[in-house]
Amino acid sequence: MSKLIALAAVVGAVLIPTAAGAATTATKLSGVVVSKEAARHTLVVASSHGRVTTVRTTAHALRVTRLGTRISATGTKLADGSLHATSVRHSGTAKHARIRVTVLKAHRTNLLVAGGGSTFSIRLNKATHVTAAARASLKSGDQIETEVELAHGDLVGDTVQTVGSSVLIDFSGKVAAMDATSLTISSHDTSTVVAIPDGVTLPSVVQVGSEVEIVASISDTTLTLVEIKIDGDGATSGDDGGSHVGGDSVVHVEGFVTSLDSGSITIQPGDNASPVTFAIPDGFTLPAGLGAGSTVEARGDVESSVLTLTRLELQSTGDSGDVETEGTVTALDSGSITIQPAEDGTPLTFAIPDGFVLPDGLQVGSVVDAKGGDVNSVLTLTKLEMQDGSDG
Repeated sequence: MSKLIALAAVVGAVLIPTAAGAATTATKLSGVVVSKEAARHTLVVASSHGRVTTVRTTAHALRVTRLGTRISATGTKLADGSLHATSVRHSGTAKHARIRVTVLKAHRTNLLVAGGGSTFSIRLNKATHVTAAARASLKSGDQIETEVELAHGDLVGDTVQTVGSSVLIDFSGKVAAMDATSLTISSHDTSTVVAIPDGVTLPSVVQVGSEVEIVASISDTTLTLVEIKIDGDGATSGDDGGSHVGGDSVVHVEGFVTSLDSGSITIQPGDNASPVTFAIPDGFTLPAGLGAGSTVEARGDVESSVLTLTRLELQSTGDSGDVETEGTVTALDSGSITIQPAEDGTPLTFAIPDGFVLPDGLQVGSVVDAKGGDVNSVLTLTKLEMQDGSDG
């Protein structure tokens, strides 16, 4: 399968407005803790039906919650599919759990699997009810259902059954290496290489050592990047954007439209995430009023190797959809200006309309406040002020 050509080159990414499209309704979740990661402040919880969810919690809750603990969590569902918990209650322990996950890497003695945006390992012992041939045939993208034993801080697979396959996967890890063409992500002492499509630029905050979440497409043993985001501390940062792969093997993205034409739409899912571009299929009806600056919820799947839009909804933001940022000018010409936000998020690029008067002395390196909106589906500058008080 060729790379996802729908991930087109992006001239400049924009920031999703704070709290735009963020969920506010309390969500309740009950299940068994099957994995935990101190670096991410996360618990991985399996429901009675095997559905896996990442729960972001406090360092204290993480310390006192052991593998196998039955919990009830209340919090806010985030755009990356995780739950930002405001309350975690214990209600006993379990020795076994059923989980439904996607294989990331398969080895003779263990499986590296992904579920709910998290990655964890399942050990396969000799008693595991999987034949040698079946183990050898497991590969990236296989969806499995397994009964696991929870003992001594380890996850041991008792049974493993393949129940389907997916061409999309979302998982977590630490950036071990990166260049212009690929990322190497380390998870539980296993390295996974993810190809970067031509023209895709990673957020500047993604560096070697960064804890990240990845959404990727799968073809045989090759993973190709769909979206990457810094894995924020959900206990303090709230919703920092992102996307996730649902149980329906569809990419779910909440964010901000950066560009739109007759054939594609690009959405910025958060300050510290890479943009996601969907192809717009023939006959697809776009919402009235859609344009650059619109806050949206989008879904898509891979069709003929292309990430293709299947659903798009406008989200109410409570304002006109204007974008505001404060930061440093990193690029400037007669037609556009690019600003690096002070909080080191993704750069924001505005078109400069005809007749707009730029502040005297404006140059690369100037610190500015900027505001813009949608003009013919292009994010266009409406106000620009230098921090010394000069304005345009």
